[in-house]
Amino acid sequence: MGEDSGDEAGIGGGWLSPRTLLDKTTKFVLNAAHGKTRTLLPTTEPAGRGFAETGVLDWGDDIDASAEDEAEEHAAEPQEHLMLVPERDVLCGRWNDCAVVGDEQSALSPAPPGMLRIVRPAVPPPRRRTATRPGLAGTGAAGQLRQFTALPARVVARVLELLPVDAMLAVANSCRVLRRAMHAHGPGAAGSGAAGAQAYTGVGLRVWRARIGQMGWRMWHERRRGLERRPRIAVPPSHARLLARLSGVDGEAAVLELVRLEPDLVFKAVYAELIGDYSAFARADRCVPALAWAGDGRLRGARSAAERLDQLLWFARGRFTGAADAANRRLVAAADAFEAAHLARFKRALVAGDRAQMRRCALVLAGIRDGRACVRVLVDAHPLFNGAPAPRYSAVLDAGARVADAHTFDAFLGALHSVIAEHARVVAAVLPVPALQESALHAFVQALFASPAGSGSGSGVALGALRRLYAHLRAIPVADQISRGERGLPDAATRDIVYLSTVASVVSLVLDKADAWAQMPHVRLPRELGRRCVFAAFDGVIDEYVLLERRVIERAYEGEVAQWAARAARDSVAAAEAAAADAAARLVNFRQRQQQLDEYRDRVLLVLQDRLQITLEGSSSNGGKRPRRRSSASHEAPRRTVVGDVLGYAPISIDLCLNMVLTNRDTIERLAVFAEAPPDMRLREKAQDAIESVVCSLLQNIGNHLRPAFGHMVAELKDLEHTVMLSLEQHQQQQSGDTAYTAAQAQAEQQARGKFASAELRFFELIHLSDLCVQLLEIYFKSYVAQFIDQHDFLSQSNQERRGLERLVDDSVAVGMDCVISIIMSQTQHIVNTEQRASDFSPDSNVSLALTPTLACTRAVQFLGESTVVLQSMAQRQVRAVFVGEVGLRLFHVLLDHVKQFRITEPGGFQLIADLNLYYDWAAANVDPDILRYFAALKDLANCFILAPRDLRGFLKDQYSRHTFDGVMRSEEVYDVVACRADYRAIRSQVEGHCDFM
Repeated sequence: MGEDSGDEAGIGGGWLSPRTLLDKTTKFVLNAAHGKTRTLLPTTEPAGRGFAETGVLDWGDDIDASAEDEAEEHAAEPQEHLMLVPERDVLCGRWNDCAVVGDEQSALSPAPPGMLRIVRPAVPPPRRRTATRPGLAGTGAAGQLRQFTALPARVVARVLELLPVDAMLAVANSCRVLRRAMHAHGPGAAGSGAAGAQAYTGVGLRVWRARIGQMGWRMWHERRRGLERRPRIAVPPSHARLLARLSGVDGEAAVLELVRLEPDLVFKAVYAELIGDYSAFARADRCVPALAWAGDGRLRGARSAAERLDQLLWFARGRFTGAADAANRRLVAAADAFEAAHLARFKRALVAGDRAQMRRCALVLAGIRDGRACVRVLVDAHPLFNGAPAPRYSAVLDAGARVADAHTFDAFLGALHSVIAEHARVVAAVLPVPALQESALHAFVQALFASPAGSGSGSGVALGALRRLYAHLRAIPVADQISRGERGLPDAATRDIVYLSTVASVVSLVLDKADAWAQMPHVRLPRELGRRCVFAAFDGVIDEYVLLERRVIERAYEGEVAQWAARAARDSVAAAEAAAADAAARLVNFRQRQQQLDEYRDRVLLVLQDRLQITLEGSSSNGGKRPRRRSSASHEAPRRTVVGDVLGYAPISIDLCLNMVLTNRDTIERLAVFAEAPPDMRLREKAQDAIESVVCSLLQNIGNHLRPAFGHMVAELKDLEHTVMLSLEQHQQQQSGDTAYTAAQAQAEQQARGKFASAELRFFELIHLSDLCVQLLEIYFKSYVAQFIDQHDFLSQSNQERRGLERLVDDSVAVGMDCVISIIMSQTQHIVNTEQRASDFSPDSNVSLALTPTLACTRAVQFLGESTVVLQSMAQRQVRAVFVGEVGLRLFHVLLDHVKQFRITEPGGFQLIADLNLYYDWAAANVDPDILRYFAALKDLANCFILAPRDLRGFLKDQYSRHTFDGVMRSEEVYDVVACRADYRAIRSQVEGHCDFM
């Protein structure tokens, strides 16, 4: 710190030395942490005076001697130990008896972010009073100084924000620790002349931006759903004009870039311009001269004085001087007196109808507090708000009193629009500043749609008309409230739909008028401001509106489900019998059945395209970015859509799912008008949440419809699997030796296969219908819902429900497919076990070989073809690949276990190869190459039965060198197959001796 204690002339005559000022800064921070408000200002009093005279406790200048004393005391203290504590606790003064150890002073790793490493003595030192007499000045000052300078740079930088600007600059430029923390090129860069990001570190730039924020400049990051954060800045208009005059920078983007790169230059320019006039208000005798005279010695005009007063009012928020309290009081009093004087002139000119004088006064008032005073006077003076409206304005009030539906409200809006257009002409004539004209028109429209705050008859006239409309719609009588003989009255559900649709239509009408206000010839009200006024009028009704929408859509879903359940209960018995009788007929031509299902899907999609008014080609390509359509929902209950069922008895109703989608669309269409509100309004958030809620309700109800259908189908398949397995076990128990099937057994087996084929067909028809239902939802989401809900937001409740529905369908299909595959493989294994004879692979020597597949192999492949033809004709390509691949994999393991049951001779090996060739041909026509290599490996391994014993070892070694069995069979399984040779006991030593490849 020796280099930091330059002579006092470097800071200014009569100022404290840098070290003493830094000591005072430390004391100020500690006092503030304990709740004591002290002002730290440069003082010209001699060192050694008391607290009451100087404003702070004077610690003296003998820092070197004090440091020696404290070093001796420290040497005599017991052993100290290190601790990690939050830096917040240190700033609050909870560890004042400890010393902060910097990262460069410790041999340990750097402290984690937000933590400080401190030394706590074993015995706390006695509390030492700071100097209150000249003789004790400097006692303990070096210890406090060491604690302050040992703080991390980010903490020290935050301390600077508490100081006045002159004190902050003095401390920052005189302390090496602070210079190192703030300046990008080290302590010696303070006077290099560089600025902005080239001169300061991130800590230094943050200090200057904090100073700018104290003047009322607001910087933030705008967050919008589904979009990245965007930096924004809001500058007071008077400061924006001052900055444009000083630096030529104008516009939000340019100012934001300047504040980001060079905040020090921005603050210094504004500070240098305003600090002189602001400091003058600290003394009563200098207020008027500071306001009247400009910096160049010329008198200020009224408009320039108003501009400077507004600049100073914003600047005063920073409290940049020690006499800020007195200066602020006098500044506010001067601004109020100045504004009141010109506002009185404006009122007199308004009464007298002197538009020229009004323009002159408004030009002055526009410079101070954005001209809100004259805007308020102009709005209150309108005949609609002063309690005695003129006859020409009575038509507006009468039209508002007659509001009963959307048509009468539209007529009221027409009259109201004429009043707003007339007021825009008046505003353009009496207010010369465009920003003030826009503010006056905005205040007028806001008063029309706001809650009545006074006794004026026109205050909140639009909101009053809306409330009368709500009351009329809720008072509509319903059929269940009167005698049944009277007709023509709606039920409660229809009345609710009328209410919801009317309110949504009214919102659309008012939004159209807001768009028209943005196109008026004299003064244009920005579209966003007009919409804010409109949506603010509906903020009080949005909660009830959203609850009613949820009740209506749940009631509609319950009605759809009840109708379908009644029809299903009525037609279930006859349709089920017809479906069972028609199963055999449907099994005849699967290709034709697939064509019927494809035609049905196309018809359903065309109906969806017509009702949603979308194009299926564009719905997936544009990502649902079509423009939103205003609410045009009918005031009646939605008309049901009937496309029929492709089956006589279908467990899933596509009509039900389609009507649920269309009902959901109507609800979202009504809520969408509220979702057009500005992003920061509560009304938009409620509408967005309601849209997501009704979408979740749709997905949950469709899931509740699909779940029982799959549950019943899977239960039927499991029962069939159990029955098949039981019958096969009984048949195997009755089977003895090589006895062939009897006619009755063959007929029973054929009936079981027919039952299974029928169940398999109905299961895959169910898969097709569920896929169609999911496809409807996919199109609906991409073409319509994507406007309101981000499909990539994995935290969205609707997206979670959507993934849950997809998991429900996938899991149900997987369970059903597992049952189907188990049945197929059980019957296939039964065929090969009962039809395959031991003599097929170990024939007598006098029997001639035909070298054609055996009867067991032929029947097994025929059954596999019959079982998979349904899938090949109906299922989607992905489902088909998974299903047949699993069948092929399980068939491989069945054949591998089947081969191990026989003793195979050389002629039997040729017969086995013939069978495996047929199995391989079936696999080549159905499974993918990854599964086909299993059958190829098994077929190659079968050659071990036809080779001479001396060639067997070389054959196996060659197969292993070509990696034939890698990932297909383990070495133990290969050994078990080779051991099935009839002569293996005799040749075992030739195969197993010194085996280094198995």
